[in-house]
Amino acid sequence: MSDMKVNAGGPDEVGDFVAMLHDHSSWMVPVQYVSLYETLEWEEPPRIVKQVLRHAQAGEMRICRDLLSRVTGGSVLTGEAPEFAPQVEEQLYLHFLVTRVRFRQLSMAALVADARAEAARRGVRLLRTHCWTGEDGRFVREYEELGFTATLEFEELRSDGSFWRGQVLQTRV
Repeated sequence: MSDMKVNAGGPDEVGDFVAMLHDHSSWMVPVQYVSLYETLEWEEPPRIVKQVLRHAQAGEMRICRDLLSRVTGGSVLTGEAPEFAPQVEEQLYLHFLVTRVRFRQLSMAALVADARAEAARRGVRLLRTHCWTGEDGRFVREYEELGFTATLEFEELRSDGSFWRGQVLQTRV
């Protein structure tokens, strides 16, 4: 984890952030997670770009870099949970955690450590996030290995009538 550094990201890094989201879905689709790509809803203009840009402009985006200053991951930290997750008082919510495939473990660990440190700095004792459950629950297990506990399972109705299955996770800081 010491090889990675996390700092605030800005509008200039939105392109890198969105590219990682796209690369991540492209990597998972041919391997085994066929249904994920269909759930991402790439629209014209992409809704995800607007969301990430809004978070970057609000100072909520975090960018992970390696020793060569290459962008290896990113996340968004807010005090608000998404609609499908119950709001709780005094939480920091980790959204859009994404990494370059090659740097996945180190970048995830660095971004989660950064989120924990930010929660502690703000005096917040609960860090929450969510992920896609997938066919085998691999992503849930990755968060559990980073100290999170699975809480609420949910399904979000997508515009095409399909459901995106997810899991809310949390950890005490």
